[in-house]
Amino acid sequence: MRFATRAWKELVTALLLAGIGVPVLVSGMEATTVKQLSLEQMVRGAHRIMLGRRVSQETYWNKNRTRIYTATRFAVTEDLKGEFRETATVVTVGGTVDGMTLVVSGTPSFREREEVLLFLEAGKSGHWILMGLSQGMFRITADRQGVRTAYHASSGLHLIPGSPESSPQTPIPNRVALDRLLSRIRQLVGNSGK
Repeated sequence: MRFATRAWKELVTALLLAGIGVPVLVSGMEATTVKQLSLEQMVRGAHRIMLGRRVSQETYWNKNRTRIYTATRFAVTEDLKGEFRETATVVTVGGTVDGMTLVVSGTPSFREREEVLLFLEAGKSGHWILMGLSQGMFRITADRQGVRTAYHASSGLHLIPGSPESSPQTPIPNRVALDRLLSRIRQLVGNSGK
């Protein structure tokens, strides 16, 4: 019993060090544990940063029918980093197919026609994946005067701070004026080069 517990802790530690999320139970709620990223780390590590609006979604099984994926297609309104393309398809783990549902805590769902800001990494199969799970997504809303606000969609995550030498420089805000956030991202992209 003791060996199994130690082996489990070693496995979780290895997965965290590799940057892989681990589902855990936190305060009675299911969450996925991932390393907390700063805005600077997100901008530096993302292969693509874009504003877009959801236009379609498809959920499907993997080849072995052991995992469900959701491919969400976005009409791109602005690329802040990476090569401009009119559309982008983001693949996430989870969804519902044939009456079966797979839910992965920390993986956001995208609402119909929703506008979002995404930090993306290139996936192995040529598709895009969210950086840091839901850390890589901001939902965009507008008030009656047309002022747009970005809301960080990091729900379902248990964030582990990085080491002191790599501690976040700018915490990712939960809510911020979109223009202010975009200005900061453009500045960081300009400093690091596209």
